[in-house]
Amino acid sequence: MGGVFITFEGIEGSGKSTQMGLLEDRLVALELPCVSSKEPGGTSLGGELRSLLLTSHPSGEKWHPIAELLLFYADRAQHVEALVKPALLDGKIVLLDRFEDSTRAYQGAQGISESTLDSLRRVVLNDLRPHLTLLFDADPEKTLARAIARNSGYADFSETRFDCEALSFHQKVREGFLNIALQEPDRICVIKADESQEVVAANVWSAVIKLLVGAGFLEG
Repeated sequence: MGGVFITFEGIEGSGKSTQMGLLEDRLVALELPCVSSKEPGGTSLGGELRSLLLTSHPSGEKWHPIAELLLFYADRAQHVEALVKPALLDGKIVLLDRFEDSTRAYQGAQGISESTLDSLRRVVLNDLRPHLTLLFDADPEKTLARAIARNSGYADFSETRFDCEALSFHQKVREGFLNIALQEPDRICVIKADESQEVVAANVWSAVIKLLVGAGFLEG
């Protein structure tokens, strides 16, 4: 499409959002055309779905895994058509905080079958894939504590439903991410997220600059 598509993945508190912000700042400083977004909630309509998905309902009712899955894909379908594809067609570098791999890891940990996930991916994404996925990997026991400390500063502390899942769930999610990385080593770069912020940022840039040089955004 002319642009470059980079996604940031990892369990709660892995630091992916911080690193995406640092990379965006670096690209802007280099005067490269870029756009950043997130899933769920990367569009106005998606913001309403984000609230439905991430906020615990006052009634205590929980989404059935299939219902939740369909909401995530509804958000993704809107996001891809309204923002991601147009930006790529315009030759921009698209940075996305969570994408398809998060669905496969999180909903897979809830028992959704690979065949179901594959079917929805084909319908919503067709042949759209990130050029590079940065997977921030760390021990869930440490990252959960970081996520809870981070979110406690927000007025709407309810938008942390996944933080409240048992540690065993987050361990399954981590395993899911790492299994995906094993299946697609050419696309996914696993980055140790328990290093210092500066070291992690350097590792991110090392992976990204290769892609940008290859795509003609930077000189080698």
